[in-house]
Amino acid sequence: MKRTLALALCAVMAAGMFAGCSSSKPTDTSSQGTGSTAGNASQEKTEVVFWTSMSGGMGETVDEIVKTYNESQDKVHVSVEFQGNYYDMAAKLQTAVTSGEIPHIAQLEMGRTKMFADYGILQDMTEPAKEAGLDTTMFYDGLMTSCDWGEGLYALPFNRSTPMFYYNKDMFREVGLDPETPPATWEDLKTYAEKLSIADQRWGFEMPIDAWFYEAFIMQSGGNILNEDETDIAFNNEKGTDPLHLWKDMVHEGWMKTPPGKEYNSYEAARSDFSAGITGMIICSSGDLGTLTSSCNFDLGTAFLPKNDRFGVPTGGANVVMMTGHEEDTAATMDFLKYLTSPDVAGLWSSKTGYVPSSAAAAESQVYKEFLASNANAGTALAQMEFTDIPRPVNENYPQIHAEIMMTEIQRCMEEDNYTPEQAVQAISDQTKKLLG
Repeated sequence: MKRTLALALCAVMAAGMFAGCSSSKPTDTSSQGTGSTAGNASQEKTEVVFWTSMSGGMGETVDEIVKTYNESQDKVHVSVEFQGNYYDMAAKLQTAVTSGEIPHIAQLEMGRTKMFADYGILQDMTEPAKEAGLDTTMFYDGLMTSCDWGEGLYALPFNRSTPMFYYNKDMFREVGLDPETPPATWEDLKTYAEKLSIADQRWGFEMPIDAWFYEAFIMQSGGNILNEDETDIAFNNEKGTDPLHLWKDMVHEGWMKTPPGKEYNSYEAARSDFSAGITGMIICSSGDLGTLTSSCNFDLGTAFLPKNDRFGVPTGGANVVMMTGHEEDTAATMDFLKYLTSPDVAGLWSSKTGYVPSSAAAAESQVYKEFLASNANAGTALAQMEFTDIPRPVNENYPQIHAEIMMTEIQRCMEEDNYTPEQAVQAISDQTKKLLG
């Protein structure tokens, strides 16, 4: 079985499905030996290894949560090991399967959950969750589509997010815009961006040219990503071309800046430009709220993404999954996962990071309510959950469609003046049909 899985995963790596593939072993074990686990006592506990993609302040929050758990009981010790961003994590999990050095828990980008489940390397947590008394019905439906799609419970929502609109209220005041009335529609976005722009000095709007945000603009026209029988995209029409026309027009007019770099590098560039006052409005992740709040020396506002026919946002971020190969430790692993996703801990996590609470109970936790009382901007992401009703595809091939096909074509469309939105969307369709076929 391991040989079969290894061959399958190597084939995926050879196809370039994930960026940043590396065979390096984890080196960050910042939570090992903390709390009541020092000395010989740690040997008497069940050791659980938790691979994460959280660094900086978010990584410190993970460490704090794990430390508190370790000190709260004497049967399980959890060690945190940082593995890099989501692309790095996916590649390292593939390498771990072939080497046999598999963690108990991994923080896996939500779009990849089904693919890894189909490989047979994720444990079905349905029964362990029941035995531990974990009520999975408490989680928001919009977050659970990538955790349980009718074949078993293969993940639990953790650091989940939506795209979010950020704007500089001081800059709004400077040009005569109402700082309490952000753009509500695509037309508003163009109007505001024009007013905020100064030729070759300042841009009204900036956004990484990322497939996640492209999904959002498709959903804002009521469009789905894949067709009903999952043989092709569902946006080979104006729902797919209109967003690209909008962006190209704004870039051509000098009202929109597209940050350089691929993947998460472009997010960092957009955040830096916004913090420096080079741009007045950006779209980034709701998980960037904490970073932007601390880095922006101006009156920061947040809002829903501007709508077209309707409001719409995809969910993103990562789930936590239980890997196969440690079945003897299932009860101990689930005990920690129950703690990690409990309302109070999930509420604390969201209040420290800006990620969306994973359940209504987490949103109603005392720590999160206190956070909202002093951080009104954080309420935007929670309110946007109402418009996550168009789900991202749960298809084992969608990570490749999203990260390679869609990303490549929309970036090419923005970079090449003569490459039209119609050509880009048709190319996405042609490649998607070939892959799904």
